[in-house]
Amino acid sequence: MSQHASNEEIQIKALLEAWADAVRRHDITAILAHHEPDMVMFDLPPPLQCKGIEAYKETWGLFFRYHKPGAAFDIQELTVTAGQGVAFAVAIMRCGPDSSSNPADKDGFLFRLTVGLRKVDGDWRIAHEHHSVPAMDWP
Repeated sequence: MSQHASNEEIQIKALLEAWADAVRRHDITAILAHHEPDMVMFDLPPPLQCKGIEAYKETWGLFFRYHKPGAAFDIQELTVTAGQGVAFAVAIMRCGPDSSSNPADKDGFLFRLTVGLRKVDGDWRIAHEHHSVPAMDWP
């Protein structure tokens, strides 16, 4: 791994840890701080996608209805691949307890996070965010 890639990966990991911390604190300003205005998100609950920072901001109301400040929103595994201008990160995260309307999730649940980033004026910015859980209703 080149020194450049290592430094970029360290910066992105710090950005994502700060984002997760902001979610735990319900600090919407800090949650949005490193997102692009035209970002796109695919989330667990509907809608299928949200486009733009304002639509993304609106999705947090539902989450905060269930997730209590200080409850887990923790990165358990994180891998970052970074180039000079674009990067992506994949993570396994833990959310909860009681952060879901599903009674089965009362003790919390694991979910997957994929983030696409681009470098703008020397700073990493989140352009795409995707949260998912494994489908449980397959035959």
